[in-house]
Amino acid sequence: MRQTETPLYRQIFDDIKALIEDGVYKPNEKIPTESELSEKYNVSRITVRRAIEDLSTEGYLVKRRGLGTFVCAPRMRRRLLQGGLPESFTDICRHNGRESGARLVKREIVLPKPDESDFFGLSEGELVLHIKRVRTASDIPIFEENMYLPYSQNKELAIVRLESESIYQLMNELYGRRPVKNSRVLIQSVGASSSKAGLLQVSKGEPLLYIATYALDQDDRPVYIGRQYFIGSRYMLDL
Repeated sequence: MRQTETPLYRQIFDDIKALIEDGVYKPNEKIPTESELSEKYNVSRITVRRAIEDLSTEGYLVKRRGLGTFVCAPRMRRRLLQGGLPESFTDICRHNGRESGARLVKREIVLPKPDESDFFGLSEGELVLHIKRVRTASDIPIFEENMYLPYSQNKELAIVRLESESIYQLMNELYGRRPVKNSRVLIQSVGASSSKAGLLQVSKGEPLLYIATYALDQDDRPVYIGRQYFIGSRYMLDL
């Protein structure tokens, strides 16, 4: 490494970043191991690890447990449409030349939370359907999807196949309803819990973008509440 006032880890950061931007390290390609980089740059593995961690935080690299460190594909850019409704994930995958996928994690009928009862106008004793999936783009996890819907109005969604299907499209086919806008959107940054890190194949504590949406249909009736956790290094919301 050259002798400058720039810390060694930052010099390594800048060099690897340049190699990624110049296409030497290509998207989804595995980079050399910490030991190999340590030898290449003639520095300690701790110094290399610091550079790799910063590159991962900034979305250039992603660590996959048991496999190594890989170059991130360009972030998925999702536009927020009129009324605050994001375009469907299936559509943005198509626009980005990737294949959308979904892995069903959980489907359960549960008691509603207070905000769910209020939003859906539920009577005492009515239940909600909770669907949890991991959405993928060309088999790479992008976000944990949680959708909450009034069970009495969406019973078919409790039994139909959901492994790869668009729930937006299913709702339109089954009920002639589709989400067209949000009455409310909440966005905040959170760290990945152990369970979410396992589902999304990221490190515990990795930055996630939490987005809660309260969707209305074409007749301004409540459709669903979404509580989604996006991997910050793989996703960008275009406001």
